[in-house]
Amino acid sequence: MTNSPHVVVAGTRRVWSPEQKRIILAEADDPGTTASEVARRHGLHSSLLFRWRRALLAERQASAAAAPPSFIPLALPPPATTADDVPARSGLIEIELSGGHRVRAAAGADLTLLQGAIAALLGR
Repeated sequence: MTNSPHVVVAGTRRVWSPEQKRIILAEADDPGTTASEVARRHGLHSSLLFRWRRALLAERQASAAAAPPSFIPLALPPPATTADDVPARSGLIEIELSGGHRVRAAAGADLTLLQGAIAALLGR
């Protein structure tokens, strides 16, 4: 056995800073380029780009969920008046029936009483 020196060079992992990752991901998002092209250009595997993208998305979703909701003051116009809000005008209604009978009722008259009177005049 000889004592020849063997130099073993272990493959080192590159450490990418968050800023470098964002720059590379932004480059991969450019129109007209693919993730595999960008990965090759930077000496990466495309699956690493997709892993970074998922991690960045999860980070953004977590920070958005942790942020308290913000409210924007909103000025609403006053509600429009409806037919129920408008007071009934004082007035008279006149109903002309067959046989020359006429029924006049003031606004706000009792509806059941008026129906009974009309039914009696019509002979029902």
